[in-house]
Amino acid sequence: MKKRNLVLFGTVATLSLALAGSIGTVAASAAEIDQGDQSNNKTTVTYTAADSWTVTIPDTIDIASPNGDNDKVSASGVKIEEGKELNVTVTSKNNWHLKNGDTGTGLEYELKADGSALTENKVLSVAAGTDGDEAALTAELKNADNYSTGGKAYTDELTFTVSVDDAE
Repeated sequence: MKKRNLVLFGTVATLSLALAGSIGTVAASAAEIDQGDQSNNKTTVTYTAADSWTVTIPDTIDIASPNGDNDKVSASGVKIEEGKELNVTVTSKNNWHLKNGDTGTGLEYELKADGSALTENKVLSVAAGTDGDEAALTAELKNADNYSTGGKAYTDELTFTVSVDDAE
């Protein structure tokens, strides 16, 4: 019996020494710099994150009853690459005309962001390093005095596109 205990004790002691040696080796192998060697003393710090953002667009824009609180396009939580910008653009199904069905030319209108005409259909632009922004949308009929809708709703469908582009 004593012999067996001694053998087990010896095995446990050997394993303990082996593990202690491994732990020491792992800690030492992170950087091995010889005295006088200054060429191997750099560490790279890395951060990698995917682009992310939330863009909110209004369900409807009513020219006759504008709602400044609801008629906004907003971007929040914007995380994009340095030197880029998040752009929200818009296109019109009816080429900026309100129609009742598919007949006629429709009533021409202009969509504006924060009171200004759109440039290249851009509604909103958020630069990298900025958390977000918003733009109030308004629409104005052109030559509104010359038309009546006869009490019928005239509509158009807008398509918003979000892209990340090189900053201008």
